Amino acid sequence: MALPSKQISFIEKCYELYEQKMFRVALSVLHNETYAEDAVQDAFLQLIKHKVHFDDPSSDDCKRYIITVIRNASINIYNKRKNENQIVSLTEDPEQIKAVAPEETTDAEFEYQPLMNTLPEKYYDVVYCLVVKDYSISETARKLGITEANVRKRYERAKKMMRQNPGQILET
Repeated sequence: MALPSKQISFIEKCYELYEQKMFRVALSVLHNETYAEDAVQDAFLQLIKHKVHFDDPSSDDCKRYIITVIRNASINIYNKRKNENQIVSLTEDPEQIKAVAPEETTDAEFEYQPLMNTLPEKYYDVVYCLVVKDYSISETARKLGITEANVRKRYERAKKMMRQNPGQILET
């Protein structure tokens, strides 16, 4: 589905006028340049998808609309990351992990999961970096000398082990 040249011209003008402002808004919400860039991209995709058009891209109405779109895109990314990170959170006892149910399902909390140190070392290291040290996925990958995809997969597997086999985590 090709966009009309008027729509393309509008999007290009908006990009020229607002890309840096949008990035700053996203960065103020997300505090991460990579995620802020993703938010800007998501916002422009929304503008294209919904065929947004103002007669004057530099008008106050257009500017307000675009700022609202980028703020919402940033908040969506923030909430998605927050939900991913809250699946496993620390309790007052730093040696225990509490898995929290995602907000979409229920507000109830799962029972306490086994101690972090019962996880196999390769999973423990990933959980420690992401949850305890609050490193990003890329920082964790660099520190552990593995790929970002590997970090994500190990974290996913560690969460699954803690949910499915409390007390029976085996070396994998």
